Amino acid sequence: MRSRTLKTLPAALALAFFASAAHAGLPIDFGGYFRSGFGTSSQGGKEACFGLAGAGSKFRLGNECETYGELAFGGEAYKGQNGLGIRINTRLAFAVNQDQDWEQFSPAWREMNVVAENIGTGAFSKAKAWVGKRFYDRQDVHISDYYFWNNSGPGAGLENIDLGPAKLAYAIVRNADTGNSGRTALAHDIRLSGIKVNPDGELTLGAQINQKRVVTGAPTVAGGHLLNIMHTQNNLMGGFNKLDLQYGKGSGVGTGGINFGATSDDTVMRVVEQVMVQPSGTKWSGMGTVVYQDTKSAGVHTKWTSIGVRPIYHFHENYNLAVEVGHDTVKPDGAASRSLTKFTIAPQLAAGGSFWSRPVLRAYYTYAKWNSAAQAAAAAGTPLSATGVFGANTSGSTVGFQVETWW
Repeated sequence: MRSRTLKTLPAALALAFFASAAHAGLPIDFGGYFRSGFGTSSQGGKEACFGLAGAGSKFRLGNECETYGELAFGGEAYKGQNGLGIRINTRLAFAVNQDQDWEQFSPAWREMNVVAENIGTGAFSKAKAWVGKRFYDRQDVHISDYYFWNNSGPGAGLENIDLGPAKLAYAIVRNADTGNSGRTALAHDIRLSGIKVNPDGELTLGAQINQKRVVTGAPTVAGGHLLNIMHTQNNLMGGFNKLDLQYGKGSGVGTGGINFGATSDDTVMRVVEQVMVQPSGTKWSGMGTVVYQDTKSAGVHTKWTSIGVRPIYHFHENYNLAVEVGHDTVKPDGAASRSLTKFTIAPQLAAGGSFWSRPVLRAYYTYAKWNSAAQAAAAAGTPLSATGVFGANTSGSTVGFQVETWW
């Protein structure tokens, strides 16, 4: 009983804090996200999820084997007569294996920050200052849950500074190496956004500069950088197109933050394309994505390619049928190319007729096929491995139910 009490104490304290704030008359916002469900594989046992070793993501529909959730609590703590406002934001997250009724998990503190808005005059009249732990302007591909630009963590910054043709943001984020308590690193993040280049189209330019860190008694943290050029085309057949070009070197090899295992010679080049549409007057919506990544790390040159689509046919405002097809290949130099293809069909009951309508309750059938190189590279016991649920087979399927929502 003592262990259970200690593990649930952080969540209890958070709830107690916001309960007292609500009692004091502060307006409290409550938001969040969760997904949960169950299923079974074609070989028996629980649902199986298919991911390729060396790939940066996997396609999500009918391919998520955990219960995951986030609970966000926040509110305005101060509002001045001059327009200055101060907000408190927190976010707890949890993930369990969908094994049984009681699954113990200590919540993770994903966000805890304070943001001051409208902090000055002129260029700073709409600017914000923030300090704390934060999801920092993350960019992702929804159908693969791939956060391709994500410099999040403990930090501080200024954003939404009006330069006329662009908005300027600067943040400094500090991350620590959990595998070596003596190492920390700083990432300086500079972004120019809202640069109009064509009708309904704009650019975001980003430069993340990581400081080289020499720590007594520990390996040196390499310096590095991650450069981004992202073009967003809005109002495209009821949706958008987003294209991001990235180049990283040293500890900037990754998708953001600090790569503590990188050397100064490591490099990455990445192209991420995604398009989401819902043409007016039709019953269709959907999203597609292409990712190409070329990485040189620890003397190994690897290329990853990912392509997938999720079209949805809306029979009714609340009933639709989603199909998802995704294909990933990973090619290390001097080794066989690994490949994985995943297909899912999912009838859905949704709270609306949009691609983004949630909550959604879905049944799904997923089939996956992979090659022998993918099987050999898979971690022991995972679905693609010869020691996994499908054994020596190089294909398998799973069927199940899932709910997904955000609010």
